Amino acid sequence: MKIGEYQNLVIDKFVSFGAYLKDESNNKVLLPKKKVPRASKVGDSVKVYVYNDSKGRLIATTDKVYISAGEIAKLKVKDINDKGAFLDIGIERDLLLPYSEQKKDINIGDRVLVYMYVDKSNRLAATMYFKNKESVAKVKNSTIRTLEYEKNANDVYKIIKHKFKGHLVYTDKTAKPKQIEEDFGVSKISFKKSIGKLLKDKKLKITDKGIFLY
Repeated sequence: MKIGEYQNLVIDKFVSFGAYLKDESNNKVLLPKKKVPRASKVGDSVKVYVYNDSKGRLIATTDKVYISAGEIAKLKVKDINDKGAFLDIGIERDLLLPYSEQKKDINIGDRVLVYMYVDKSNRLAATMYFKNKESVAKVKNSTIRTLEYEKNANDVYKIIKHKFKGHLVYTDKTAKPKQIEEDFGVSKISFKKSIGKLLKDKKLKITDKGIFLY
């Protein structure tokens, strides 16, 4: 069963909360009751889009979705938290654009051009790191490549902004490696390089009270 794509599946059985659909390999997925076509019956073929719900389970919908896995689209930012940005793709479940996959600082309401792929945990995710529309077809889901140096600096910036509200109480010199790992998920060396780049780009300042974003 293909995640993040439209496909024709067959109604296997009805339940009180919807209908279970199956593919040729007998893999099954739930189509919620409110999405089941009227007058449908067991054996009917239904065109659906399959995605992950909030608990990682597969679920189907007949709604129109703005993007499929392997495609690019300009999507609206609906929300931002310490995991990244969440993009509107036309269904109840938003698409995560992790901080590590963001090329620039973005805000709620922005429209960003992204590529959708299936990550290693078999969930849908988005990235802003691709060269152009022509090259995106060559990107393999299992080998998404980003500019690590630029990514780490952007990641650190966004975490300080959103998780720490623009003020980090320690600096790259005073922080313990364990603290940096817990807060940013990177080594102290990588953190120091990121802070150095952000200083060079004039995106932050360092005082005796910590790191502040401009």
